[in-house]
Amino acid sequence: MAVSFMSTSDPLIDVTGLGKWYGGRSVVADVSLRLGAGEMIGLVGANGGGKTTTLRMIAGLLRPDSGAGRVMGEDIGDPKRDCRAHIGYMAQRLALYPDLTVLENLQFRASVHGVTNQRIEEIAQTYGIIDVLPQRFGTLSGGWARRVQFAATVLHAPRLLLLDEPTAGLDPATRQDIWHWLERLSGQGHAIILATHDLVEAERLPRILLYHQGRASEAMTPAALIEAMGALNLEEAVIARARSLQA
Repeated sequence: MAVSFMSTSDPLIDVTGLGKWYGGRSVVADVSLRLGAGEMIGLVGANGGGKTTTLRMIAGLLRPDSGAGRVMGEDIGDPKRDCRAHIGYMAQRLALYPDLTVLENLQFRASVHGVTNQRIEEIAQTYGIIDVLPQRFGTLSGGWARRVQFAATVLHAPRLLLLDEPTAGLDPATRQDIWHWLERLSGQGHAIILATHDLVEAERLPRILLYHQGRASEAMTPAALIEAMGALNLEEAVIARARSLQA
């Protein structure tokens, strides 16, 4: 099998015109994105607007029906297992085994990715989950479950993180912790795509793609959109842009 190698200067994601249809209906159309190591970008828009479908195409879980490009050096239309091994995908719905303890869940993930027990200990310490390691995952509160899910996602040190509404429904302290972790990981060279419908949080992102009915804008800074729409904040800007597109 041929193995492709990426230089450190190559973009981890470089895709254009991505589209996906379900039952003859377009759910994502003409999405383009370029992202390098250490960069973070947000997919911003209402629920059901195509953000999750975009993440799943980039993760190699869905094949796009249109568009082209590369993710981690591999053709997005034909992702290889080696490519997916460098991606950490955190779905909005909790995806760990409820009847296993936190430690057992992490050990299972570690066995899949060839990760050592020492790495599990480091991750548990870093994300403050040592005290819940013996607890069954299904008994955790929402905030603790989300912390554990995040730790499991980054356990194998993926170069690319794809996070779907990682702070939805969380208490302020846990939300703040997750943002701190994201900023630190970005600073360490991990590329991050974060999907969110929370416009207050989206203002913290360096760049965003703004989704409207399955179509995404070009990448821009929140400040640039606010200025372009003559708004006071991102929420006002997004509403104004949506109205302009419907006019």
